[in-house]
Amino acid sequence: EKSRKKMLTLIRKQDQFFRVAFYLLLNISEDARVELKMVNKQIVSMLISLLDRDNVELLILVVSFLKKLSIFIENKNAMAALGVVDKMARIVPCDNEILLHVSLRLLLNLSFDPMLRERMVRAGLLPKLVALVDNDQVVVYVLCLLYHISIEDKCKSMFSYTDCIPKVVKLILECPEEKVDLEVIAFGINLAANKRNAELMCENGAHR
Repeated sequence: EKSRKKMLTLIRKQDQFFRVAFYLLLNISEDARVELKMVNKQIVSMLISLLDRDNVELLILVVSFLKKLSIFIENKNAMAALGVVDKMARIVPCDNEILLHVSLRLLLNLSFDPMLRERMVRAGLLPKLVALVDNDQVVVYVLCLLYHISIEDKCKSMFSYTDCIPKVVKLILECPEEKVDLEVIAFGINLAANKRNAELMCENGAHR
């Protein structure tokens, strides 16, 4: 018991150190030349390793940093090689709105890569993302992510095994605005390209 307490104290101190260190690095990385030097020093690998931590404030900082770096293809490829999607699947969903927000934005950046879209499905993120459609705070990011995943023909059929279809139909039919959001329409079109999905849409009133 004493050893366990010492270990927990050490982990808390490490988390605090990492937060301060990476907060400073994130700030100075606004300079593109400095950011490149960090990348060359394997900062992506360091950040990915910290995704296994449980400290929410540290995770917010780490995911935010990864999101910033992920817009460059070399960094995105490095993240992919280090299993970023599987590590993010542990975090999403979460109770902290800020962490959830930045996590979805990181995944959205990564989802422009077809291989990473497939990895998201294999990592079990599809039903988790579908469940988040009901969260008004993040629904735009979720719909964009689901749209990207639905681009893949082999992934389209998987949506029929979730409660995604009735949710999308509801978003279209019960939209309070004059025009339905483009993200919803585009996602619905992709889903309807699959025969079983189209049947489920009709069953849920999409033929009206």
